[in-house]
Amino acid sequence: MRKKIRQVIVGNSAAGINAVRAIRESNHPCDIVLVSAENCNAYSPVLITHYLAGEIPREQMFIVDSHFYEENEVETIFGDKAVGLEPSKQIVHLESGQKVTYDNLLIATGASPRSLPGEAIEAGNVVSVWTLRDAEKLSELAKRGREVIVIGGGLIGLQVADALCKDGVQLTILESLEQILSRNADADCAKIIQYEMESRGVSTLCSVNVTGIENRGEKAIVILDSDQELAADIVIINIGVEANISWLEGSGIRLNRGALVDEFMRATFGNIFAAGDVTEVRNVITGQADVLPGWGAACSQGRVAGANMVGQSETYPGGLMENITTLFGLPLAAVGSVITTDGFSTEEIKLSDSQRRIYRKILLSGNRIIGAILLGMAEDAGVLRNLILNKVDVSAWKDEIGKTPMELRNLFVSQLTKSWSLF
Repeated sequence: MRKKIRQVIVGNSAAGINAVRAIRESNHPCDIVLVSAENCNAYSPVLITHYLAGEIPREQMFIVDSHFYEENEVETIFGDKAVGLEPSKQIVHLESGQKVTYDNLLIATGASPRSLPGEAIEAGNVVSVWTLRDAEKLSELAKRGREVIVIGGGLIGLQVADALCKDGVQLTILESLEQILSRNADADCAKIIQYEMESRGVSTLCSVNVTGIENRGEKAIVILDSDQELAADIVIINIGVEANISWLEGSGIRLNRGALVDEFMRATFGNIFAAGDVTEVRNVITGQADVLPGWGAACSQGRVAGANMVGQSETYPGGLMENITTLFGLPLAAVGSVITTDGFSTEEIKLSDSQRRIYRKILLSGNRIIGAILLGMAEDAGVLRNLILNKVDVSAWKDEIGKTPMELRNLFVSQLTKSWSLF
């Protein structure tokens, strides 16, 4: 009797779970082993700030329960981190010393928060917020902490600050760059959001660098490059994330900022795949490999990888940067290239109304949209995403595109009979 193929998935989030689904939907007889550094069922990190804000209970964080793994005949190894890979022997090495053999492997280890330069900070009231365990720890700290400093004015840092913003909490955001949200908004948009934050009592300091954090009694002291010292009950470090690829070093997997993959989600070797935030995929706007994190992208990539692990021939066409959220009551969407991209001659269409807290900037190259920032009214973010992906000629709509409210959806539907190419 022929031995079943052994499919090993390292990672238990969007990419890994959707790979399991794709494998089982194929009805291909194989074994599945899923390895996770976290000791729990899969959950949605997108919901972490909602949990912190008290909007949902912990149990609603989970996207699958134990029945999912049983029903799909998945052997789970939870709470054991992958620390090495030997493709020549088809072995994944785990932190516990266990060796997991595979026929096909999916790398779906995601990303982790960056640390501040220098020595690691050992303090119970200094945290990053990325995992459910991080959120649980911060939730406990927040019950008694009233002075909170968030280091990092990017999207995650502001989402965490928004979740903690309530009466009696003194919040300060520290950002090393000249503006908050430098990857998701331009300076004009960022000013509107910052004004709204400050109207709610949140202080923002830009162009400051943290040189150290010390514990003095029950307080954490944040030291700036100006020698200014700020005291807090809680310090939250969210200065960006980086792909979890260190365990792949020396394995022969091609690495840059993430694991490089082809359109089949293969990573260098024919029987090794990668999907989700750990990867660099094709950016459909620039045509270059890029780190394009996001829940939806990870789900799609995981399904493609899973299908190909059982012999199908699915392709992932590439993606773009997209973030849709609400910050301090303001809907915000950033889709595609939101700043001028090298190699593109661009045109901007803007609408700004700071009193109504509305800002819209559509970035075009030639007659095609390559990016959009939408603040205050972001309902058409999905339509703009499709226009970008399908490279639709919008030259006849330029007067309408910048307006709000707009009939872009109707214009989009009217073009559905046309033949589009994704590339």
